[in-house]
Amino acid sequence: MTQSEARIGRRRLIVASGLAAAGLLCPAQTFGGLFGKWAVTTDVIVVGAGAAGLAAAVSAAQHGAQVLLLEKMPDIGGDTLISGGFFGAVDPKRQKAQGIDDSEELFFEQTFRNGDEKADPRLVQVLVKEAGRSLAWLESMGMRFQPTVIEIYGAHWPRCHKPILPAGSGYIQTLSAEAIQKGVDIRTSVKVANLELERDRVVGVAAEIEGKTCFYRARKGVVIATGGFGQNRELVEASDPLLRGLTSTSAPGATGEVMLAAAQAGVVLRDMQYIQCMPGCPAGRRHRVRLHNDVARFILVDEHGNRFVREDERRDVLCRKVLALPRKYAYSIVDSDGLDSYNILVQKEAWQGIETGDAWKADTLEELASKIEVPAEALIASVKTYNQAVEDKNDVLGKSPRELRFKIQTPPFWACYAGMSVHYTMGGLTINEKAQCLNTENQPIAGLWAAGEVTGGVHGANRLGANGLADAVSFGRIAGREAAGQNT
Repeated sequence: MTQSEARIGRRRLIVASGLAAAGLLCPAQTFGGLFGKWAVTTDVIVVGAGAAGLAAAVSAAQHGAQVLLLEKMPDIGGDTLISGGFFGAVDPKRQKAQGIDDSEELFFEQTFRNGDEKADPRLVQVLVKEAGRSLAWLESMGMRFQPTVIEIYGAHWPRCHKPILPAGSGYIQTLSAEAIQKGVDIRTSVKVANLELERDRVVGVAAEIEGKTCFYRARKGVVIATGGFGQNRELVEASDPLLRGLTSTSAPGATGEVMLAAAQAGVVLRDMQYIQCMPGCPAGRRHRVRLHNDVARFILVDEHGNRFVREDERRDVLCRKVLALPRKYAYSIVDSDGLDSYNILVQKEAWQGIETGDAWKADTLEELASKIEVPAEALIASVKTYNQAVEDKNDVLGKSPRELRFKIQTPPFWACYAGMSVHYTMGGLTINEKAQCLNTENQPIAGLWAAGEVTGGVHGANRLGANGLADAVSFGRIAGREAAGQNT
């Protein structure tokens, strides 16, 4: 090479690097494929930066892999960041101190039974065994939880761990800090469109960046952790027509396109018809207020001011009961002590709800009834009867005596809409106990793993409260570890 040719080559590299850094070009496509097809080659690629993806990235890095983490949204966090943040796990230390009997056998039974035995029992077994280890793993990295556990909405047992930081922010802060410390390359605003295969093995992904296509190669494997499809209205309605028109609690990025790309690559989809709803915005409303997190703290009343369902009922049953009401929404009622027991973000939602017309507060139950337009005598009677049930540990609707602990008696009293919003999609990619994606022959697809809400088979027809994050972190850890261990 002459000096002139070398200078031209250096200039081309400098120009290419500058354009790529400015986001104007993908390095793989600069100057006629100067760098070949692949923009980046690494050991493990993780797609999605919620709890499952971050857990997979950290786990892979802890097991010696070079990791690239791709997130299509401008910021990391996904559904985890806006979740309630509760983590379900058997925890002898905390539970015994509260006089709570629990075991992995009971955890399995409740998870499997409440999913109508539609889940893969092998995956349920992995979940219940790994949840406690995942909790300890998070704590080893500095994440902090409250010293006590509670039973949240739809959990059916007091094993729900509440983080010190509000909502799901603690998971994202803890895992992203560990990922950065371990050298994980985190890139946002990168929308993975397809999986790249060579001889039936997944070897990388194709992604869109500002209208350009970039290819990223994985020497060991790809982990899909993109969450559910709760924001894909067409897919939700096709999976369960009864949910047509409902709002969604999912983050904007939960649209399922990578899940569908994996299906095109041969991964079997399962349980797509099982979609869970939670109290949220009725149709036409936009601001969600969560007064229902702790089943011991709230009651549900209908448009007549009457309780109509036990608050600790299965989530799918609660959904059907609410959607059967003439207005297709109820009201959640708490007192001041109840609101104060919730984290600061939930309290903020409530105060903002007053401004948006989605929540109400009043010094008396009669005044509250007037604001939500239900008969005052009925609401007062409902609260009085419930408070007596707390005293007697005997509820006419069958609420567990275990959760009949707090009267609704301290003003001001609060109410909010309890419509039904799409919350969690139980269906998705079929995996095995090692989080490997499976084809129609029930065999692993080489080079491909998945974890979290993008998968199916872990929860069956109905997910227990607090099991979502336990699933995400546990199977994320497994997927990252297994992908990192692959020989290239």
